Amino acid sequence: NIKTVLQTLDELKKNGYSISESQIKKGLFNVSKNTGLLGRWQVLQENPKVICDIAHNKEGLSYTLKQIGEESFKTLHFVLGFVSDKNLNSVVPLFPKNASYYLCKPNISRGMSVDELRKSFEEKGYRVKAYKSVNEALKKAKDIADNDDIIYVGGSTFVVAEIL
Repeated sequence: NIKTVLQTLDELKKNGYSISESQIKKGLFNVSKNTGLLGRWQVLQENPKVICDIAHNKEGLSYTLKQIGEESFKTLHFVLGFVSDKNLNSVVPLFPKNASYYLCKPNISRGMSVDELRKSFEEKGYRVKAYKSVNEALKKAKDIADNDDIIYVGGSTFVVAEIL
């Protein structure tokens, strides 16, 4: 999305609009405030740090997981749910194996069953636990996590929406 924004800004500049680098930086650093868009690398709390992100495809998740790798933490916890038409074979291998997983079904008709999700992760060698709801999975992650851990909530826009 940032590449598209920057390309659009270049086109606007070519058409006579005056947009400074500082304005661009200010806009990009304040996307949530300026647009009301929630759930993009949104830090919900510290100690443990809880981050949610609506990345839900291979490209978005790759970028988000790279960002997580640049964070400082003791243990990484993932609260994840997906929609039923998600090709899990393309996204599950992106996730690190040395993390704790709390799988759940978003509360929509398109939500992937937690049993199907658990099976996909376990077939690829992940140790996971399944929960009835997003809130139950997040509560369990918070109960288990230490103050210097990170809890990431995502996999689907619908999962993030349930906690915001």
